[in-house]
Amino acid sequence: MSDASDRPPRVLLAIGDPERERQLLTALRDGGCTIAGRCLDGPSLVQQAIAGNVDAVLASAGLHRLTGESFIAVREAGVPMVLLAGPTEAEAYAGLSYVLPAASDGPVVIAALHEAIRRGAVVSQVATDGLSTPERGEHGYLGDGEVIALVSGKGAPGTTTVAIGLAATLGASKRSIVLVDGDLRGGSIGPYLDLDPRRGLSGLSAGPIDRPERVLDELQDGLGFSILTGVERPEAQERLAPERIAGAVSALQERFDVILIDAGETLSGVTSAVGTAFLSSAERVLLVTTADLLGLWNARASLRFVTESLGVPAEAVSAIVNRRTGRDHYGAPEVERALGIRVVAAIPEDVRAARRARADQTPIITAGGKAARTIAELASRLAGAGDVEAQSTAEEVSALRRWRRQPAEGRR
Repeated sequence: MSDASDRPPRVLLAIGDPERERQLLTALRDGGCTIAGRCLDGPSLVQQAIAGNVDAVLASAGLHRLTGESFIAVREAGVPMVLLAGPTEAEAYAGLSYVLPAASDGPVVIAALHEAIRRGAVVSQVATDGLSTPERGEHGYLGDGEVIALVSGKGAPGTTTVAIGLAATLGASKRSIVLVDGDLRGGSIGPYLDLDPRRGLSGLSAGPIDRPERVLDELQDGLGFSILTGVERPEAQERLAPERIAGAVSALQERFDVILIDAGETLSGVTSAVGTAFLSSAERVLLVTTADLLGLWNARASLRFVTESLGVPAEAVSAIVNRRTGRDHYGAPEVERALGIRVVAAIPEDVRAARRARADQTPIITAGGKAARTIAELASRLAGAGDVEAQSTAEEVSALRRWRRQPAEGRR
């Protein structure tokens, strides 16, 4: 629990065994903890942990459908988990949670929960009396690739076009890039680039992601970058689970320098728990908007959801103004004042290049022109070129990494 707060910790209980659960419920309540919820399986544990209002998870290693993907999803959401495991089980969960002996009594469990909340989600090897944090296991997938999410409000401001253009430009810089279609309402990266609709997230909807190769098998080739296509219809996302998304992104981090996620329309009431799992993995958020009054109104709604509902600090979100014509459109200073975040690029409208790119089913940068030049400049900034831009970008990434790694208490 955060030192700044004197309220009792909110614990999500996921034990499975009725008798053991009753014992722990009594011990936790007597110890001053608040029960934030109770779960009977791994998927419901992940859904409640990602939804928020939880400071820590207390789970049993024998919980039904509790997989490595479940641990990864909870960890990526920044929620610490204390796992009650037997002597032969502890090693199997190495690096995925804090581990206590299954028979630990109430005071030991409560002390472990407080310590886990103080430290935050598992990130490295630390050991204390009765509470261990093992190194990452074989399928921990906690890699170093940077995750950048592109989001938008209503109105289709061209997020997919920008994401594809950035992926192609960054790929030309000899960095390994993968573009993920995280628009679960029916993404368009596959049709845009004429890719196989049977592969991608649709292919990952069946079977566990128990090894990085499972994700790599679903990738397709783009112009200098790889692509994980999305789902064609919104109802298809029902076959996906938050822990599956977190496992896929973590596996990609092991193999790529940059993971670009086209999250599409990101709003309250629109973004599902599965979509939130994509955003929880991001280290940088780029809000794509047009520079007219309606576009900025929609962008503010998306920004409010990202910062207030998801808890992403405003300084970790930047704006990209797309399709700016110069006529009846606001400039970067006006957009920054309206949204309260920095504008990193103002991409001009280039109807001819956009039409040619769509006809050829290629990234807009292949058509050349003023939009392509601006996207190339943006990619250079994101890669860290330019002293001023690199410093600002590093500060944004640092802010979001701090947000992801701090205890859940600190986010609210």
